[in-house]
Amino acid sequence: MATVNKNPISDAKKAQENFREILGKFDQAMLVTHSSQSGLRARPMAIAEISEDGSIWFITGVDTSKVNEALQDPSIMAVMQSSAKYLSVSGQAVLHRDRAHIERLWKEPYKAWFSGGKDDPTIGLIQLKPSEAEYWDNSGLSGLKFALQFAKAYVTGKEMQGSEDVNQHAKLQL
Repeated sequence: MATVNKNPISDAKKAQENFREILGKFDQAMLVTHSSQSGLRARPMAIAEISEDGSIWFITGVDTSKVNEALQDPSIMAVMQSSAKYLSVSGQAVLHRDRAHIERLWKEPYKAWFSGGKDDPTIGLIQLKPSEAEYWDNSGLSGLKFALQFAKAYVTGKEMQGSEDVNQHAKLQL
């Protein structure tokens, strides 16, 4: 995890930049809500937009269980993973019905879920307003460092330690 070292302001800024860069690489996420019957519940969702403030927007039907769960408990999370990058974003759900925003975010493949197209009256938006994020980036040079740390731990029998490199791992308050 990123720690305070030589320049905490520089590290915090770099962690923010890394977060935004990694987030921008994903077009899908597992959206996690709280279900009153079964605890946590996750489902795959297409990311419709990422705002400047880091908010993640999803197009959804307003009559779905995820919307009902988010209205009952607005604490939600989006989790994303590729072969070498991992990201979790926690925050608050806000439901929007702004037709102009829906029209701006509309993509033709969404018609598979909304036969009425962008004018379907059951369409809404879930905005995940982020409060906290954590990422792990094991790609490129960071991935090579990780592989070397793993090999060393495996050969020596000593457990791996968390990375202090903000290019590889950081937890942010947003």
